[in-house]
Amino acid sequence: MADYSEDLFLFRETRYSGKGIASTVLGALSLVFFVVLTALTVTGTVKSAPWIGALGLTAFAASLVGVVLGLKSFSDPCRSFLFCKLGTVLCGLLVAVWFLIFCVGLSG
Repeated sequence: MADYSEDLFLFRETRYSGKGIASTVLGALSLVFFVVLTALTVTGTVKSAPWIGALGLTAFAASLVGVVLGLKSFSDPCRSFLFCKLGTVLCGLLVAVWFLIFCVGLSG
């Protein structure tokens, strides 16, 4: 018969990286900006190009900073890299999307 001790059921606090959480928040913010700007331009509600461009550039900068923070967060001493991975991937995809939108705007 095996001897089960209390050490098997030790609860460890899961710590997340602060930079990883910040990266995920910036990615979510950039995604919200993308959804809002897409909805506003498709419905034709907003016709002010400088306002749309400024908000798009802000969202691009937020996702770019999110990628940098996400990559730096992997060096933090934490037990879970969930937010590090989530923030880096989300912000990386959004950087690509915003860059493609920027290139389409330059060509048109």
